[in-house]
Amino acid sequence: MRITPGTDVSSDVLGQLELFEGLTDKQLDWIRKHSERMEVAADEIIARPADPADHMYILLTGSFQWKFGVGGQNTVFNEARRGAVGGMLPFSRATKNTGEARAITDSVGLQIHKDHFHEMLHEIPVLGQRLVSIMSDRVRRSTQFIDHREKMSALGKMAAGLAHELNNPASALKRSAQSLQDRLAGMLQIGSTLMTLNVSAEDIMAAAKFRDSLLARKPQDLTTVERGEREDEISDWLEAHDVPEPWVLAENLADMGATVVELEELAKSVGHIKGALPLGIRWIEGSAGMQRMVEEIISAAERISHLVQSIKVHSHMDNNPDKQPMDIREGIESTLTILAHKLRRKAIRVKREYDEQMPLVPAYPGELNQVWTNLIDNAVDAMEEGGTLTIKTGKDGGCVCARICDTGSGIPKDVVSRIFEPFFTTKPMGEGTGIGLDIVHRIVTVQHGGDIKVESEPGSTCFTVWFPLTPASRPPAS
Repeated sequence: MRITPGTDVSSDVLGQLELFEGLTDKQLDWIRKHSERMEVAADEIIARPADPADHMYILLTGSFQWKFGVGGQNTVFNEARRGAVGGMLPFSRATKNTGEARAITDSVGLQIHKDHFHEMLHEIPVLGQRLVSIMSDRVRRSTQFIDHREKMSALGKMAAGLAHELNNPASALKRSAQSLQDRLAGMLQIGSTLMTLNVSAEDIMAAAKFRDSLLARKPQDLTTVERGEREDEISDWLEAHDVPEPWVLAENLADMGATVVELEELAKSVGHIKGALPLGIRWIEGSAGMQRMVEEIISAAERISHLVQSIKVHSHMDNNPDKQPMDIREGIESTLTILAHKLRRKAIRVKREYDEQMPLVPAYPGELNQVWTNLIDNAVDAMEEGGTLTIKTGKDGGCVCARICDTGSGIPKDVVSRIFEPFFTTKPMGEGTGIGLDIVHRIVTVQHGGDIKVESEPGSTCFTVWFPLTPASRPPAS
């Protein structure tokens, strides 16, 4: 970057810019004398994140790209063209850059140090109004940008959670379907062979009765040693009775709760027909196994259906965007479903203390679920493995109240009062955006007329949220 005196820029060039339109020659000369001309090569950085914010920039030719720092990343916020104003502005309280400015093409601009701002506004009062308008527009666009980023972040968490939760039932569905296909092929072959044998109706009924008794049994709570001994006993018996692949059948029969005593009873019924016993046992194990696989397929499909329903509740699909009567427990539960993978990964115990007689609260469902996503996700992040998440709901005066508590290390006392400030975060650099709780606060207080408070000490942090049941209702006094 090459810096030269601002006097190298003519008054005619400055007067053509919207910011300086209508200024007198004396005022334009003041700008020239108190500024510096910048020559910036393409791709050269003008301002870096966390550097002191001490210059206002006015672009004369070329183009700049401004990137905004959120969550440890810089994302394109604006592309500035001729006449654009950026950097530090009068009345701004910023002390450091929150993003990066880079030249897209070879560019020329002016920079004015903040030490000259007071005198500039005194000498050229009209600039005060114009710069305030520019700053207001910047704040508005920044707010929209931040809101969009936070919603995209929430969507990302939701998508990641859904992917994790869908993976298990989808994989189980695929495995069971493939195994069912293999078993069906085997059962067709067994059925054809059994038809060639002189098997009586009584023999078939005995085998079917044994199979149905296995299907009716609940899984037994056996130790690893007990389970291994039962499998060995059944495998030895099957091998002694010339049943093919006894080690495979033994494992499945032991799972179903079969015993050697029951197999002996079956042998007395069908053992008089040569070759019928091995086929009969394979038919019993195969048909019972097929029924179990069908049950697994149904269970996996129901789990997927439940997840889809949870995501519809969470994102509030198929509904209009107006306020609607809501049971806040539904949104909380859908959020717990979406974040279940994070809870499992850290072995977090969820303790629910729900009031069974919950009144419906008028709310914007999509925004409300964004509140639960941020609060619960933050609580999980704050806890070590094996923590407890406690969620309590109930009625408090004219409001519905939700209390979300974690057993994390707590928020330092010297920063608790700043927890809802935009861009303030207690998370390590790059892990927290500092905008989640700010948006939560705005959703609760501005959009719903409610209130949110935090209490924290080592081992316990609780966020309490109130939503008024009617416009006349008011949360408890602070």
